[in-house]
Amino acid sequence: MEPKRLIEAALFMSGRELSVPELKKLTGIASAGHIRGMVDELQADYAKNNSSLEIFEADGSYIMRVKDEYVGHVKQFAQSSTISKSALRTLSYIARHNGILKSEVVKRIGTMVYDDVRELVENGFIFQRKYGRSSKLFLTDKFRAYFEPGKVPERPAEKKESSKGELPPMDEASFSDMEEGEENFSE
Repeated sequence: MEPKRLIEAALFMSGRELSVPELKKLTGIASAGHIRGMVDELQADYAKNNSSLEIFEADGSYIMRVKDEYVGHVKQFAQSSTISKSALRTLSYIARHNGILKSEVVKRIGTMVYDDVRELVENGFIFQRKYGRSSKLFLTDKFRAYFEPGKVPERPAEKKESSKGELPPMDEASFSDMEEGEENFSE
C-alpha cells in the first residue's frame, strides 16, 4: 500500500489528531521528515482540489476535519455519542477551562477524571497533549458542533495560552443547568 494513502485513510477514520510517531508506526517509515512531507503533499492535494476537507497540523499532530465554512451546514450529520454523567460533568469543567492540565482537573474533581478523559477522548469530544508530567486537555471540533452551534471552531494552534491564575474550585452549582440524567447527545 502507498504510505501517503494509508496516512490519509488513518486521518479520515480516526476522527482525532494523530501524532507523527503514530503515523511512523502505521506506515513503517522511520523518518519523521518523510512522514511530514507526505502529510504536506496531502494538504496540498486537498487545497488544489478545493476540497471541503483539510488536514490541520497542531503541535506536530495532524487531524482531518471539515473546513470552517462547511461545518455549520453538515454538523447535523455528525455521529451521536452517549457519554456517562460523570464524563459529562468532567467535560463541562474542561469546556470552561480549555487547555487545563489534567492534574488540575483531578485536584478539583477527583481521580475518576482519568476514566472520564479516556471516555471523552474515545468519543472525540476532547484530545490531550502531553505537557510535562501531565497532559493539557483541549476541546475538539466535534464538541463545538454539538455544544456551540453557530460558533466558528477554535483551533488549538490558534488559541493563546491563558494566564496562570488560580482556577475556582468546582462545586455542584457549576452543573445546575444540566438536567438530571441527561446523557444522550443525539440531535
